[in-house]
Amino acid sequence: MRKWILPITFVCIISGLLLALQFKIQASQTPTPTEQRNEILVGIINNLENEISTYQERIAEIKAEIETIEDVTASYQDDIKYLQQKVQKAKLQAGLTNVKGRGIRITLDDNKSGLLLAPNDDPNRYIIHYENILNIITELKLGRAEAISVNGQRIVSTSEIRCVGNVILVNTTRLAPPFEIKAIGDPDRLEEILLAGEYDLLKSTGFPVSYEKFTEETPLEIPAYTGTFQFNYTTLN
Repeated sequence: MRKWILPITFVCIISGLLLALQFKIQASQTPTPTEQRNEILVGIINNLENEISTYQERIAEIKAEIETIEDVTASYQDDIKYLQQKVQKAKLQAGLTNVKGRGIRITLDDNKSGLLLAPNDDPNRYIIHYENILNIITELKLGRAEAISVNGQRIVSTSEIRCVGNVILVNTTRLAPPFEIKAIGDPDRLEEILLAGEYDLLKSTGFPVSYEKFTEETPLEIPAYTGTFQFNYTTLN
């Protein structure tokens, strides 16, 4: 019986060692709470990195699209700027903008003192008629005036200067003396043509007329045309 004690004891010791080793191996393979949390965090970080990479790629695509749009817009901006300049030039030529520059201002008034000296004479000989204004405007145009107004009424291609009874109408607006005619252009040229035409005739017959020249330092200002354009027979071709 004693001869079995030693082998059995040896077997028990070996078995105990094997059980202890197996438990240690299993314990080493089972992750701790800290390790589990770290694994979860690593997974979250990896997912975030993948999402960030995807977003970065999309951002790069959007930037490329924006650059393409900006290039197209830049080309359109040049066209828009050109058209705006054309429109502004057309408005300037049509008299639809306020303007200023060198020029001349003419003042015409009725010859009241002459009428007092000749009360029995025809009073029409002592008042400014629409023909006088029309003739001066025509002469100013011949002098290459670039803009003209009468008592604040801008003269454009469709402007009418006419008389209804004793009332002078410009652009359908009733005007009364004194009449102030403004013209932007070369002051010397306008003065020269002025002194050789209707203005000189009025002055020589006693009308209280005068004029003043304006320079770039003290420019003359002329307002825009505020009426309407009506075309009954003209259409675009």
